[in-house]
Amino acid sequence: MVIRTRILEKGFVVLALLFLSQAVAPLVGEESGFVADPAQGDPVMQTIYGGIYAVCFLILGIHWRQAIHIAMANKLLLLLLGIAFASVFWSVAPEVTVRRSAALAGTTLFGFYLAMRFSLSAQLRLLACMLGISALLSLVFALALPTIYGPFSAEPWRGIYEGKNQLGVHMALGSLVFLLIAMNDRRHSWVAWTACALSVILLLLSNSMTSLIIFVGLLILLPLYRVLRWDYTLSISFLIVAVLLGGSIALWLWSNQEAVLTALGRDVTMSQRTLLWAAVVDMIQERPWLGYGYGAFWLDAAGMSSSIIMGLNLGSFPYAHNGILDLWLDLGLLGVSAFIVMFLIYSLRAVAWVRSTKTAEGLWPLAYTTFILLFNMTEGAFLRQNSALWVLYVATMSSLAIKRDGFHLRARANKVAARLQKPSPSGAYGEVRSRS
Repeated sequence: MVIRTRILEKGFVVLALLFLSQAVAPLVGEESGFVADPAQGDPVMQTIYGGIYAVCFLILGIHWRQAIHIAMANKLLLLLLGIAFASVFWSVAPEVTVRRSAALAGTTLFGFYLAMRFSLSAQLRLLACMLGISALLSLVFALALPTIYGPFSAEPWRGIYEGKNQLGVHMALGSLVFLLIAMNDRRHSWVAWTACALSVILLLLSNSMTSLIIFVGLLILLPLYRVLRWDYTLSISFLIVAVLLGGSIALWLWSNQEAVLTALGRDVTMSQRTLLWAAVVDMIQERPWLGYGYGAFWLDAAGMSSSIIMGLNLGSFPYAHNGILDLWLDLGLLGVSAFIVMFLIYSLRAVAWVRSTKTAEGLWPLAYTTFILLFNMTEGAFLRQNSALWVLYVATMSSLAIKRDGFHLRARANKVAARLQKPSPSGAYGEVRSRS
């Protein structure tokens, strides 16, 4: 009975992550003739998300002591949630802010639930299962409906996702996950290598240049992360050289950005992103400190985003294609400052975890932190409601916080035990206690 319940729980997690990755958008989106109002959202998906969060809330309530411990280990994240809810008082669309803040709280609770119920290794395997299903379904959809999702479509492959960038980013993530598992589990590595190969193929077919650059960047960085496990002096010296070399390459790329982008088949505006960012910065300057309220800016023609969309003739843009700019629009400099502090603390914990482990899976927290950072340079996933990427970030960093607290508790207990066992000048501890 316990085994069956555990299997059902894992199935729930995999299915929930699949929905939160927006993998069923073609099934409930434009192909079904339904287009959701940005201000109201999709009632079908809202019902599914609500069910997922209700289950997480129920399980966290049953294990409320552990849930409180996880929450207290993430005080800065709770602060950000508090700022999001408080932004209803200055939001330009209060009803939207209330609903999306509640969804953000549910998304974060799902991350807490994963950290409470599954180890980092188990989380990685559940994610691999979800991404494997996603890759297989994307391939099946592309071959079964080639004029819509696959090789005969007018657009690049998008599989079971709404667009090519969504397919690309999840296949880039899948390639990373399967690579780490293949390096760690030699006995069944052929399964992971096969899944990794399929993910890379779908990544290339998506023609998502951002996702491809992220994946290549992570392939270069993974060996450097292993250097962190070396002797402290050697690792610092090596990383200084790597930073200097990387900085030189980045400076060269920036100086020759037009030639580089042209070689990659992209224009200087990065598909109009630079124009969009300039317009977003202008809007940020109107409300720099507190923003427009969580989730209240990008509402197409009904929201403050209408001036940008009509001014640049962009059609429909649901976000700023930059995580920090989106966060600034939502919560102002207050929210951005709190997030940066939190992100830096979590990143240092991820580095410490790499140094304290010896396996390939031990690289996962730092690799995923890097993935999220790179992804948010041209897309957006910071503090995003109903997002599998945000769930995974919360779960991964909460797991590190739990392990860090456990380490400190064990160290404190060992110190107390050593102090109690240390003999006093008048004799052994037991003898002194017996006299008293």
